[in-house]
Amino acid sequence: MLYIGGMQDMKGSILFNLKKVMRYYFLAITLCVTISVQGQNQKFSLEDMNRLTGISSLQIAPDGKAAFYMTSRKNMQINRTERELIFLDLETKEQKVIGATFRGLGSPVWAPDGSSISLLATGTNGKRQVFLLRPKSGSSLAITDNENGIGRYAWAANGTKLAFLQREKRPAKVGSQKFNDSFEAGNNDYLVDEAPMNTSVWLYDVQTKEYTRITPQDVTVATGLSTSGLSWSPDGRLLAFTRYPSAYSGDSDMGRNYVYNLVTGQLKQATNHKGRESSPVFHPDGKSLMFKYPREGFPSNMNDWHRAELNSGKVTNMSGEYDRTVSDIHWLDDGSVLMRGIDDFGNVIYHLKEGKLSKLNMGDLVTVSSWSGTTNGAMVLTGLKKDHPVEIYYKSGPEAVPVPLTEYNAFVKDRKLGQQEGFSWQSKDDLTPNGIITYPPDFDPEKKYPLVLQVHGGPSSASLLGFSPIPQAMAAKGWIVFQPNYRGSTNLGNKFQSAISKDPSEGPGHDVITGVNALKEKPYVDADKVAVSGWSYGGWMTSWLIGRYPEVWSAAVAGAAPVDVTDMYSLNDLNKMKRHSMSESPYVGDNVRWAFENSPISNFAKIKAPTLIMSKTGDRRVTITGSYKLHGALRDNGIPVQFIAYPGGGHFPRDPVRTFDVYDRWINWIEKYIGSGPEATIDSK
Repeated sequence: MLYIGGMQDMKGSILFNLKKVMRYYFLAITLCVTISVQGQNQKFSLEDMNRLTGISSLQIAPDGKAAFYMTSRKNMQINRTERELIFLDLETKEQKVIGATFRGLGSPVWAPDGSSISLLATGTNGKRQVFLLRPKSGSSLAITDNENGIGRYAWAANGTKLAFLQREKRPAKVGSQKFNDSFEAGNNDYLVDEAPMNTSVWLYDVQTKEYTRITPQDVTVATGLSTSGLSWSPDGRLLAFTRYPSAYSGDSDMGRNYVYNLVTGQLKQATNHKGRESSPVFHPDGKSLMFKYPREGFPSNMNDWHRAELNSGKVTNMSGEYDRTVSDIHWLDDGSVLMRGIDDFGNVIYHLKEGKLSKLNMGDLVTVSSWSGTTNGAMVLTGLKKDHPVEIYYKSGPEAVPVPLTEYNAFVKDRKLGQQEGFSWQSKDDLTPNGIITYPPDFDPEKKYPLVLQVHGGPSSASLLGFSPIPQAMAAKGWIVFQPNYRGSTNLGNKFQSAISKDPSEGPGHDVITGVNALKEKPYVDADKVAVSGWSYGGWMTSWLIGRYPEVWSAAVAGAAPVDVTDMYSLNDLNKMKRHSMSESPYVGDNVRWAFENSPISNFAKIKAPTLIMSKTGDRRVTITGSYKLHGALRDNGIPVQFIAYPGGGHFPRDPVRTFDVYDRWINWIEKYIGSGPEATIDSK
């Protein structure tokens, strides 16, 4: 309709514009609803993994009024993980970035005054020094100016002294010896190209600004693999640390805890153990030392918390009766103890009071990944839900329900996730392993789905409940993801963990395959499409399973896979250490035959599954030699194989770009051979 003339023309114009505005309004509303629905229907992807924010170094102030933590975010454009130190006021819930001007910031702790944060950062001389940062004002003060830099450190309770670690300088050579770089290789990994140097314990007097070495030059408190902790007695008269027989990484299991008396200058061993001690922490009474030590001293057993009375020398196992791995201990004012430990399917916090052990109320958190508490029981913690990544929570006391304080990873709420549950089954040797199942987001029990295993490494580790990005990205492909906990895992008590001793493959492999068989009995599991994958010891199990049970697997991914006991004993940084399954030398008596028969390499000729191999070229933990052996065997037997190497050191890529590449190749390789999603309903097949 065309309007001509004054008022009528204005009326028509208004009417036309109103209709146009309303049309755009409804279009915008529809678009917003569509975007919202699409967001809710979008499944979790590897690209989403790069958006996740990590949280570390969480610590509550002694008065319980504030906390700090560090965030980490991946920046793919510059291939760097960017970190920030955050101050959190627990009364106002205000959060702010602090310490942004420091270079190389790390190791933050609350200083003894309780109002400032102590940290390590690069000083004016280019070495790491100790600084004090006042979070409310933002002002900072350099505490040390050491010419060689500061390593791990700890404050005495009164704030007048600082203990720290420092590596010895390599002695200068003169004359023609400047060109002689030979060294004694010793108990080290085969990639070492110079002799390791000892690390000493030093004291720094904040008032006099004097440095004093308290361990002789021929004593080391660090190896190429382990670094001692430092713990002060409450009165500041005693300092505890772990001493090693040498700086070579293969001697890292021979640590013994010592106590230095600042008054007498005496250095004395805390127990009569010959090794395998670690993590010394003074008991609040100042008369005894808590430390970790394998149950009954056997290396394959659980590490229990022991208590050594310094005057009598009496040693008591404090956590053995609970038969679960305890990682942290914290004393309350009433003398009771809080402990973080594994409860079959997740990490929880226990309260030990008057001989009774109870589990704290964690609400809908299934795993507590870290925590920090005051002596009155208030605490901050990082926790995971089944359907949400890590966030920070606050508990006002042991009985309180955790209250969320952050929403760094809130975007995950808009993702359609796979449901997660625990799963148990029967294996041999009267063992009942368990594991975690993640179902596809659109799971329909009337359809059949491929089964994909993601086997954890360690083996002294465990797959637990709680949001995990890789299983979710795999489940988004339409796969049922199975994370088995085989013997040697740390979540089912000492019998289960130590059952891997002298049995690195057959026993754990039987645990996994019986779990797979139990799942294949489910009507919704496609038994013709089963893939296995893992990194490190997960790569060992993958390599063993595809050779020991060759008919089961449609595809495999072996990351940093050790495949030969002799390589693990002779070439890597763990070297000759007695540990989990390896409690004897393969070179004594007829042990080399046992070593071969219990290594994945013994079954290489039987492998049928197309296999992707990945490894770091400078990996000291699992040398790349095993990957070359596996690749050669598959190549020579005509099995589809691809071998991807990542330059540089480390056991797994640390940078965002290579990390993404690992998992992208991992998932794409499996998808190439088993496809994605269900293909048919149960009735139609």
